[in-house]
Amino acid sequence: MRPIGGCTRKRRLRAEAKLLWASVLCAVALAPPAGAQTSDLEIGDQPAHTTLVYPPFAHTLGIHRARPQHLKLFLGDRTRFDDPQGLAAVKFASDDDPEARGDDFQLTLFGVNSGRGEILYNSSMQTLAIYGRPGGGKDELIRPHGIAATVDGRVYVADTGNRRVVRLRWDPDARALSWVGSWDAPAPFDVEGDTRGDLWVSDREANAVLRFPDEAAGAGTQLLPPPLTTGDRWPLPNDVEAPLGLAVMDSLDPWLQPNATRLYLVDGDGRRLRAYDTNGKVVAAVDAAQMPGGSAARFFYVEIDYFGNVYVSDPAGGRIWKLDPMLHLLDSFSGPGPAESALEEPRGIAIWKRFGQVFVAEREGAQYFFVGTDFHPISEPLEVRRAPRERRGSLEWSMDLFLTEAATVTVAFLDAAGDTLATADAGVERAGPRSVAWDEGDWTEPGAPGWEERARSVVVEARPTYSSRRRFARVKELPIVWAGP
Repeated sequence: MRPIGGCTRKRRLRAEAKLLWASVLCAVALAPPAGAQTSDLEIGDQPAHTTLVYPPFAHTLGIHRARPQHLKLFLGDRTRFDDPQGLAAVKFASDDDPEARGDDFQLTLFGVNSGRGEILYNSSMQTLAIYGRPGGGKDELIRPHGIAATVDGRVYVADTGNRRVVRLRWDPDARALSWVGSWDAPAPFDVEGDTRGDLWVSDREANAVLRFPDEAAGAGTQLLPPPLTTGDRWPLPNDVEAPLGLAVMDSLDPWLQPNATRLYLVDGDGRRLRAYDTNGKVVAAVDAAQMPGGSAARFFYVEIDYFGNVYVSDPAGGRIWKLDPMLHLLDSFSGPGPAESALEEPRGIAIWKRFGQVFVAEREGAQYFFVGTDFHPISEPLEVRRAPRERRGSLEWSMDLFLTEAATVTVAFLDAAGDTLATADAGVERAGPRSVAWDEGDWTEPGAPGWEERARSVVVEARPTYSSRRRFARVKELPIVWAGP
């Protein structure tokens, strides 16, 4: 007997819900095999913005955004999205099977549902759970904001309304959060746990970043060294006011390439983002009013990726700003393309640095991305230079591109008819303005004599160095002009 329409629709929504939470909450990950490569991409088929990209279909089956209807299908009337705030993504050591190759993408994601005083999280790869309720006692929260989770099972919440930082532990047997205790704090907003066992807290009333050493850090896991820091505050200038989001660049983080310790802090009620060294010296700064769009921008939460690039949410502008470690603007990401995929008041950000998995909380839900890449010519038409290479006695070709993420760059020169004349591997380039260069040994398909005179355009392919590298490449065809001898 054929099912009736309503039943079919309900089953379909439940199936979509399971798939969505399996992706947005890092569920079943169908990671591509090590040797897999993307097929050739049609330039016109790519989204408008690719600094962040949706995971491949094989990873999420096309479901990459959480909506209120999905939450209702899992939890019924027990809750609803009400002022989502901070996010945290983690692969707990207790969940990591070194012998299993297919589970490394499977994370636990925690999201603060501030208006209802609770934490939403995936208790398994197929189920969603709730921790907390409104109130001021044990297992209770009032207007919480930031959340942090560490591989050894520590989970911290900025319980703003109760003027405290809540300490929780992940119980791997019960697959649930359990209460440990709390620290008093005047008005905590965001939290960050480091590999040394310390917790860092931005406090809006104290106008400071507070440190709390956690003696329970690493208990039973032997993952962490003894705390190396001392003092109760990160030494900050006196002009720090009303701080919001913070992120700590931790030199002991195994999935962070920069070997440095640094604090990134939003303050001035979202008007400013600064980077500080361990002595409290300002090493970089940017004002929201300096961003494209001017006074409309307001910074909120901050996160760091594998290369130390800084992501800061802007709910008012509906975008994520991506900056390099010295806070030079790399890109403004408002979504991959059409209106239905645009970010809606983005708030908390979580990045699992190992694989470049990116989660963004929105006004009523969350989205799941992989780190991608994008580029554009610094000047148009694109100028290609040819000159002798110093101290090598060979020719070098180069062009100036601006990349939003480190990428492996390849180039293919075309004639007026669109036929390929020559191709080259330009190697790996970092994010930002770069002179992309290659020499005679880098041609993978050298051109026949006189090919340069016939070249009219170049197809540039930029492939991320991690995250989506096997499934995505940014491809653009650009008109060229020649310079040099």
